[in-house]
Amino acid sequence: MLGKKYTFESKTTRLRRLLLSGIFLFLLSLGVIVSVIIYIPIYAKMQKGRASGAFFQKSPDAIAVFTGDKGRISYALELLKKNPSSKLFISGVYAANSFQTLIEKQAEPTTGELVNSNVGMQVDLDYKSKNTFENVRETVRFLKNNPEFNKVLIISSDYHIMRIKFIISHYMHGDKPEFYFDSVPNSYNSWNEVKKLLFEAAKIGRTFFKLKVMRENIVTEED
Repeated sequence: MLGKKYTFESKTTRLRRLLLSGIFLFLLSLGVIVSVIIYIPIYAKMQKGRASGAFFQKSPDAIAVFTGDKGRISYALELLKKNPSSKLFISGVYAANSFQTLIEKQAEPTTGELVNSNVGMQVDLDYKSKNTFENVRETVRFLKNNPEFNKVLIISSDYHIMRIKFIISHYMHGDKPEFYFDSVPNSYNSWNEVKKLLFEAAKIGRTFFKLKVMRENIVTEED
């Protein structure tokens, strides 16, 4: 009669197996994280190309820029100069600022003069938003108050685009409005710029957890 065959594992063998498994999982997780970090600016560049194709001969109905890092507002004003028929929405404006002070601080002289001289330009400022979730929330409210806007261009830094698109996709459903994304690129040739990618990768993971696992709708903590 055949009996069961047992395989006995020594304590040393078991510890070595667990150690190797731990190293493998660590390296696998590290590889995933590094891949996400590398892909973040690549993804933003792909979205930039998509936006360029969509607005090659036609202006967006609205341009929404999320304040925060340098260059975002000045880039949005340059786009507004090229697309004066678009409505500009600036989300996350500091309470002491007006549109005029933003032009004075952010725009190139020629851009500022053109924007100031175009009385037909329409600009809305959002003073409520303190983080990315609130930027999206206020942008959605802005669009609901302007249902005629079918094509919307979102402006931010390149490292920020993936998370913005993820949050918007979570909140907005349907074919209208159509969202496109353009960004201010970073060179990532200094440690400070690389740190932005590291922090952003962590924020993307946290955002996924909050929206898909915790199923939170509105997050008010600082981001």
